Amino acid sequence: MRITKYQKSKNNTYIVTIDNEPYQLYDDIIVKYSLLLKKDITKEELTDIINANNQRKCYYQALQYLSKKMRTKKEIRNYLEKKDFNKEQINITIEKLVSEKYLDEEKYLMAYLNDALRFTTDGPQKIKQKLFLLGLDKELVTTKLNEIENEVWQEKCDKLAQKKVASNHKDSRQIIIQKVTQYLLHNGYEQKYITQSLSKIDISSNLTNLKKEYDKQKQKLSKKYSESNLDFQIKMKLLNKGYTVEEINDIIF
Repeated sequence: MRITKYQKSKNNTYIVTIDNEPYQLYDDIIVKYSLLLKKDITKEELTDIINANNQRKCYYQALQYLSKKMRTKKEIRNYLEKKDFNKEQINITIEKLVSEKYLDEEKYLMAYLNDALRFTTDGPQKIKQKLFLLGLDKELVTTKLNEIENEVWQEKCDKLAQKKVASNHKDSRQIIIQKVTQYLLHNGYEQKYITQSLSKIDISSNLTNLKKEYDKQKQKLSKKYSESNLDFQIKMKLLNKGYTVEEINDIIF
């Protein structure tokens, strides 16, 4: 098989024409196989060259993907699979990236935790699940999360709870507590943190809204119930909406 032409291409590659067929090869593959010193190669040599070139392509595309931000092994693997590289090529690439320190999952984990603590509302359980989905070692994740002081999580939980309570201007105390609790659980905070946070906040029903709700129910229920039974029916409706007996009595009596 005769090499007849070299043409400079992009990204450190050349179009090498072999028996009138163009092959895009990386310059270091050309050097590795001493192609500039040859005019002829065998079919077996061409097969080896193409395999080595594909391996190099896999590696370079992984490097390019890593250049944008840190990645995990799972992210690299998923990315390269979508590029149609085979399992062996991907495994070799990942091993090379690890040995060259381009892939360091412990460093990735620490950077992720730092950003999550500073810039997100996520609690420990939500962070843990996200890290598991990224393919990080579960034991390593759990160990690093346990190294973070409880006070750090409690402070984050306190701030979120305070903000959520302050933004609610219509619900009863019971409903506010339910909503805040669900919000914090969804964000990955354990019940122990939530209970402590809520104990620090003076949560009271919005009496203006309670009065509006009372007037609304009175207008609606007065068409169905006699005056002697009306207050009782209103009271039941307001209790179902989470208002306390004391709060309702302040409005009715």
